[in-house]
Amino acid sequence: MRNFKVEKTVILAGLAALLLVDGALAYHNAKLSARDENPEQVLKGQAARLALLKADVERANRIKGGMPEVQKYFDQFETTLPPLGKGYSVLSQELDEIGHDTHVQTQDVRFHQKEVTGRNVDEVGIELGLVGDYAGIVRFLNHLQRSKNTYVVDSLGLDSETGANAQMPPGTVRVSLRLRSYFRKA
Repeated sequence: MRNFKVEKTVILAGLAALLLVDGALAYHNAKLSARDENPEQVLKGQAARLALLKADVERANRIKGGMPEVQKYFDQFETTLPPLGKGYSVLSQELDEIGHDTHVQTQDVRFHQKEVTGRNVDEVGIELGLVGDYAGIVRFLNHLQRSKNTYVVDSLGLDSETGANAQMPPGTVRVSLRLRSYFRKA
């Protein structure tokens, strides 16, 4: 008859011995790999990280030192913006003139005004549709770029030809344009 208690004890003792040996080998392996780390290389790595951090701090200090000059340029820029009272008419007139000069038809012009916090300006979002040939639309955008007013183009998308637009002559495209401009508060 077999003695299961003795067999169980022998198996547990063998398992404990294997775990002990495994732990000792893991410790020995960790010590061996730690010796491969060269102290000079560690020091060089830390010195490189320190140099990067010092360069970041110097750059931040240069930016901080240049802030008054940047603020001055922002203030100068704000004085060149059209006043809020006549801004919409200035923008509408300019968009119509550019459209006329470039043979592009402007449609569905919509304005959305919002205040810019911390500045003496208001931002005006402009959404409009352009209908014309490809070259005319490119000229329209070039005129916007050279305008004395400030425009930021947010998106430009080609509209699909459905409904009333399906009757457009060949070579004519319809483009939706979203842009921003800015007005100086009175």
